[in-house]
Amino acid sequence: MAIQVLKHPLWLAGFILMTGCEQWADGVIREIAFPERAPELSATVVLASGDASAVACLYQTASTLDSVGSTIPEGVSAQMLYNGSVVLEWAPEDIALVGESWNNQMMHVLPLALPLDLSPGNYELVVEAPGFDALTAAAIQPPIPEADVAYREGVDTVLEGGYYEWLKVIDALDIDLVNRPGIQDVYGLSIQEAYVYSPGDTTWNLANIDEDGFGLDPRLNFNDACLCWLVDDQGLDGQSLEGFTLERPRYESPYGYGEDDPGPLRVTVSLLDPALGEFYRSIDRRNNADGNPFANPSTVFSNTSTGYGCFGLASREVFLFD
Repeated sequence: MAIQVLKHPLWLAGFILMTGCEQWADGVIREIAFPERAPELSATVVLASGDASAVACLYQTASTLDSVGSTIPEGVSAQMLYNGSVVLEWAPEDIALVGESWNNQMMHVLPLALPLDLSPGNYELVVEAPGFDALTAAAIQPPIPEADVAYREGVDTVLEGGYYEWLKVIDALDIDLVNRPGIQDVYGLSIQEAYVYSPGDTTWNLANIDEDGFGLDPRLNFNDACLCWLVDDQGLDGQSLEGFTLERPRYESPYGYGEDDPGPLRVTVSLLDPALGEFYRSIDRRNNADGNPFANPSTVFSNTSTGYGCFGLASREVFLFD
């Protein structure tokens, strides 16, 4: 009998299609109800020395089936404490739009009379809202980073092009950082160049850095979340953080057309709380895995008591080259 069935595969397929399709479908399709989950507080507060305002993203979580999405809880407030004393405090009414007009969001914004200047040490964040368990988090404020940054203009030239030739001029930035013994040091290097449209009208954008130049140094990793190059000593005291060189290419025409004079450069060296560095790296991993069916699932790092958001602090030093 089995031999007869094998001799007629088309008949067998038709038999299954006509008689067993409904039962087959019922066997593989199952409706799974998502469990109800009470919303929790979420807070992302990232502050750096020199900030003109203190911005706190204070929201409540929402289910994937919630059509409204995450919202600001009514009556939410937050405090940042140092040695038990309140340093910053956000009231429920301290809400404003943050970001560009095409990509803004309501957040709690606290204008500061003076640029933010936090003493190095341990800080605590406490977020409260009626009907919610309080959210707490801890972060470390690092000291002002010790760094040496030198700018070398026109260290090399390359003639590029065919019929129309252009002179590629290479400027270089030499950066030395300090590896503090017994402490994990995580640095963020932000390189920006100025576009001066008129006196008093200057826009700072990411500098055009030669990827081949910094890509050869395995200690440098560009991070889209902070728009900076992260440098991490991984807690190793013997890890050298000196001798970084970033190259900026610019072009001049040998025929005198479209000469590109070197614009002002701004180099910001930030020393991050290691937890903040991990937060930035986790966002990068999550974004890189998005849409990739072969990527391992990646979650965003959190150091809050609810598991949603991040509390991170940083100090920075700015070097300006005209």
